[in-house]
Amino acid sequence: MRAGLSMTRAMDRDAEASGRLLFSEHHILATLNEGPPEGIRPTELAEQAGLTKSGLTRAIDRLETQRFIERRACPSDARGQLIVMTAQGRRILRRSAPEHFRSIARNFADHLSDREVDVITTALERVAEAAVRR
Repeated sequence: MRAGLSMTRAMDRDAEASGRLLFSEHHILATLNEGPPEGIRPTELAEQAGLTKSGLTRAIDRLETQRFIERRACPSDARGQLIVMTAQGRRILRRSAPEHFRSIARNFADHLSDREVDVITTALERVAEAAVRR
């Protein structure tokens, strides 16, 4: 957990220094990009992005202010809403992706041998798969 937090903080420092999206913001946009075109409900987005409800709310507010996402009424639930990425959000995600991945390498992968990457990948895939089955 400490390594994950350290890496996230380092990536956020990289992003702030270069004026890019924070790690959580990039992850939210990437999740929306991979989701259905009609959008994702906030509770599902929080789960997929690994954020608390309050953390997601703050991130959504920032991304909406920048016009990278928008909230829409959910057609199947009048009280619900969907979060949808805008065209501007797609552009910023595409532009920020290369540096985001370089930051992952710089703050994580570059510190590991190929063998260590294989071991960690296998272990974390097994953990993720077990968590999904629960």
